[in-house]
Amino acid sequence: MKKLIAIFLSLVLMTGMLAACASAEGAETAETDAAAWTLPETIEMTEEAAAAFTKAMEGLVGVNYEALGFLGEKDGTWCILCRATAVYPDAKPYYALVYVNDDGVQNIWDIWMDKHANP
Repeated sequence: MKKLIAIFLSLVLMTGMLAACASAEGAETAETDAAAWTLPETIEMTEEAAAAFTKAMEGLVGVNYEALGFLGEKDGTWCILCRATAVYPDAKPYYALVYVNDDGVQNIWDIWMDKHANP
């Protein structure tokens, strides 16, 4: 089941990157930018991605992000699949794509999937 979720979220990541690039720079550039992402063979966290994620999460309050897997890297930015939980009683967890680099968090995309997010 985890592999299926990882594959689905990888497709969401690629679709989102293509859509963002296409709207900003045109379809030809979208194909070039999407191809520049390095996708790992497994979603296991690399040392670099784990270090960048840990550093980026320091001082972040309000939501707890648990790294589940490493989805890809481009130009020193890592995309990390996370299980996110707001910090308040009875908060429902959800999934998020967290983009980090050595400067910290660059972007967070929340993915709401009630069926799969519940523990």
